[in-house]
Parts: sequence; structure tokens; C-alpha cells
Amino acid sequence: MEAVKVVEDMELTHNKLTRSHDQRLNLLKSYCIMADVERQWRETIDPQNLTLGKVIGSGSFGVVYKASYQGQTVAAKVLDFKIKIPMGIMKEAFIEEVQVWKNLDHPNVTKMIGATVSMITPNSRHKIKKPKPENNFCVISEYVNGGTLGSYLWKHRSKKLPYKTVIGFAIDIAKGLSYLHSQKVIHCDVKPENMLMDEKKTIKIADFGVSEIEPLERFIISGEKGTRGYMAPELVSRQPHGRKCDVYSFGICLWEIYCCDVAYTFLLDNLTPNIYKEMRPSIPMHCPRPLAKLMEQCWETDPTKRPEMKEVVRVLESIEKSEECQTMSQHPQGCFSLFKPRR
Repeated sequence: MEAVKVVEDMELTHNKLTRSHDQRLNLLKSYCIMADVERQWRETIDPQNLTLGKVIGSGSFGVVYKASYQGQTVAAKVLDFKIKIPMGIMKEAFIEEVQVWKNLDHPNVTKMIGATVSMITPNSRHKIKKPKPENNFCVISEYVNGGTLGSYLWKHRSKKLPYKTVIGFAIDIAKGLSYLHSQKVIHCDVKPENMLMDEKKTIKIADFGVSEIEPLERFIISGEKGTRGYMAPELVSRQPHGRKCDVYSFGICLWEIYCCDVAYTFLLDNLTPNIYKEMRPSIPMHCPRPLAKLMEQCWETDPTKRPEMKEVVRVLESIEKSEECQTMSQHPQGCFSLFKPRR
């Protein structure tokens, strides 16, 4: 028995050493990749030409200012973490966001203008109160002046939106996501608060802070990324994920746009993965069947059963041209005005 125990202990030690070796190897690879990225880093804006204005948004990872750069009105996101994070991780996250965002060019995606890692200098013009090391990291993008889709939906929660507006917003988001996926970009935090509206009410996808480049094997293993409620079950359970996690999030967004409401009014942080994966908002009985079916397809638990975003675009464009959409759009009081049972 003692001999068996010795063998078991040896196997356990070997497994621990193997895992430890693999972890160190992966960490070393990560450092090498980041070192290579940092060597290639180029400042693409001069912070001395940037003038910060009023704060227009804030979150767990940064503050967004309305700003001016070389005479152009822009949005400037300055990193500002609410929790203490090692400088190396901050810099890695920032560079990853810039690398993902910098080459994207689509009408339904906010356009990045440039970035710097040296906002705070001895001669800095920026009067940031109690500056922190991460305040050096700043990325500027086009200024979209219509606010977030989330705030727009909240303002219309009592009246709801015309059905054609619902479909138009959904098409904008779907086209933006379809483009991102064609560029191998997974957004990972699709929600109305990360959608901006311009003066023509065109929706533009924003905030690439947790976005990823899809690898050749099409699946990524990581911790939770994004916002619970919109987050796909595979992310909550820390299973391999790919671009279909954005499709799930889109399904929840589609429900919120149609209902002008938030899908969940309670905290989901403490739910186990098994309970979370069964959670879905209830689709109103009077939601047109084609739209209800699309929501259900997008938020399928099994990622392989969810459609590609380019397919979602085709379905939505077909709905937009349908007689039902044209008829419902004649009722300005909103998409809940026609009490026609779902077919």
C-alpha cells in the first residue's frame, strides 16, 4: 500500500510540474508576443494637440471625454481603473484594444483616429485630477453625438418604438457585427450601452476594450468577458468560445430594442453557469413571429445552432421589406400598438 501511495504521489507531483511548466511556457509566449507588439508600437496622435472637454461617459476601465484634436471634435477615452491592476496588464490590454480597433472601417463601427501611451508628461496641458499611471493611455475616435442606444431605449420605454425603427436599428447593429466577424474580430461586449447613435440615428458599435482577434482554430478559452445578461453561456462557464458569442448578445439586444426595456432587472453575478444558461427574457405574445424566431435562434444555448451575423442581416432585411413591417410602421405610437396574436 505504501508503494502504491508513493507512486500516486509521484504521479501527482509530475502532473503539477507538467502543468506548471505549461503555464510558464504559455506565459513566456505571451510576454514574447507582447514584447514584439510593444516594439512595433507607434504613437499615432500628439497628446499636446489634444484638448479634453467635459466627461461624457465613464466605466470600470476608463473615462470618456468630449475633446478637440487638431480642430476636430473627437471622443477621448483615458484609462482609469477602479481597481488596482499591474501596469503590465494595463498596457497589454490597451495595446490589444488599439490593435483590434485601428484598421476597422465601416459605417456601423466607430472609427478610431489614434492613440498615445504618454498623456501625462511634465509639460502636460491636461488637468486630470490626481493623475494615475494608467491615465497615460488614451485612444481617440470619431465623436458620435446622439448618445448611446441604451439611453435612447430608456427614454422611449413607456411609448416603445415604431416597428420599422426597431428593424432599422437591428440591421445597423447586425451589419456592424457581420463586418467585425469578416475581419476576424469578436467584440465580446455587445450591449446597447456600447452602441452609439449619430444625428441621423445610425447605430455605430463602440468600445473594443475586451475584443479579441479570432484565432485560426476559431475557438478561444478565457475567463468571463463582457456583461452578464448579454454574455453567452459558454463565456460564463469558461468554455471555448468564438464569434457566435456576439450572436447570442445580439439576440438579447434585439429583445431590448423591441421591448424598449432591459432584459433582466436583477443581478445575475451569483448565478451558477447551469442556471444562467437557462435564463432568457420572455418574448411578448404580440411580437411578430419572424422577429421572435430570430431572437430564439440567436440566443440558442448551443453556439453551433446560432446563425452567422451575415445570415441575420439577410433575415432582418427580408422582415423590413415585408408587408407586416410596412403595415405596423403606419402606427406611430409604437410596435406594441397592434395587438395581433403571434402566428
